Amino acid sequence: MPVNDSLDKKTAAAEGTHSKPRARTPFKRILLTGLVILVPVTLTIYILKQIFDFMDGIFAPVIDKAIGVYLPGAHVPGLGLALTLLVVLLLGWLSTNVVGRQLIHGIESLICRIPVAKSIYSATKGVLEAVSFDQGDAFQRVVLIEYPKENIFALAFVTRSASWPHLHPKTSDLLLVFVPTTPNPTSGFLLLVPRGEAIPMPISVEQGIRMVISGGILLPDLAGPKAVQSTPPR
Repeated sequence: MPVNDSLDKKTAAAEGTHSKPRARTPFKRILLTGLVILVPVTLTIYILKQIFDFMDGIFAPVIDKAIGVYLPGAHVPGLGLALTLLVVLLLGWLSTNVVGRQLIHGIESLICRIPVAKSIYSATKGVLEAVSFDQGDAFQRVVLIEYPKENIFALAFVTRSASWPHLHPKTSDLLLVFVPTTPNPTSGFLLLVPRGEAIPMPISVEQGIRMVISGGILLPDLAGPKAVQSTPPR
């Protein structure tokens, strides 16, 4: 009897030890889910507020001085931001016609002649173009390729196809794929892969980008029959 009681106590203790993580698992999952939702929203609001305050501070002093001639001490909140947005829209409209593009190109050439300003302008423009570029137009679908060596796979985005049979037999049917880096998907490698060596992934481009940015933490659901379906080649 004492032996059985001892075994029962050990079993109960072991079950109690294993049950504690199970009790904490739902709480931990809920907490992490809440953080995943809260942090991006808070960060977005903070960044937008900083941008709005900066933009409003560009023209607000000039407008306040102009209004102060007629209404001393008057201040219209947000008027500087509205005027800045009008300037942004004007620049966007100018970039859609020939004369405007030549004017913008001339200003860019002038900025690029200044050593420090050239580096800042080029880096800022590159980041904004990468963020604002329509990923749906750039990437057709998501594939897996064996890279950088056999039996190691990398997530890649198909940008287009190419056929150069006169160069080599293996270049008669190629896929141009972009292999992004983590967590910044705007940088990566361009690879030319034979179509037959690219494994189609049954996920959207947006799901693939989230997978790259999260470092594999956010995985799409590939379980079930959908996992064996392939996207028709383009």
